[in-house]
Amino acid sequence: MSSTPVDDETTTALFLFNKYRADTAEQAKAERAIKKAENAKEQAAAAVRKLNDNPKASAEQKAEAEAAYRDAVANLQRVKDGEPPAEEAPAEEEAKAEEAPAAEEAPAEDAKVE
Repeated sequence: MSSTPVDDETTTALFLFNKYRADTAEQAKAERAIKKAENAKEQAAAAVRKLNDNPKASAEQKAEAEAAYRDAVANLQRVKDGEPPAEEAPAEEEAKAEEAPAAEEAPAEDAKVE
């Protein structure tokens, strides 16, 4: 396959276009990360409000929720500063832990049916 010669003006234009596309993709990725961090912060704030309104909530539960909120706020600030986001919020890990046993029970029930 032979290479087609390209003049300097076309090379420059292609370089600028490719740079624009890369910059746009990076900006979109950053905006998605900020939106995700904002949503995590809002969920953590809702959890704090819910526990504060619940007279049966323990001080430990409230402290954990407040710590998760502070982590979410710190993560949002990191993302806004251009740093990579934290791997996963503690509230999301708890939700996944609660879903995992239910998922493990379902195959066992299917095995009994066979």
